[in-house]
Amino acid sequence: MASYEIIVQRSAEREFRKLPRDVQQRFVAALDFLREDPRRSRPGCDVRLLSGLTNSWRLRVGDYRGFYVIEGMTVVFTKFGHRRNVYRF
Repeated sequence: MASYEIIVQRSAEREFRKLPRDVQQRFVAALDFLREDPRRSRPGCDVRLLSGLTNSWRLRVGDYRGFYVIEGMTVVFTKFGHRRNVYRF
């Protein structure tokens, strides 16, 4: 089975770097699961389709979230942050 490519937008990369170091490590571990199947939730990789937005997904790591879209065989992260702030567009 082919694996998905992970891309992080520049703005999302800046947000990612501001996260606590332990949260960053947990996100990196979850990215390995996303490479296999970005639509399937499993232990260590809690994902859900966001309602109201076409093809937008949420990756949950504790109190932090990463938003991404799936374009073919590519997963593009658009936003990272704490749950109290990240849902504000």
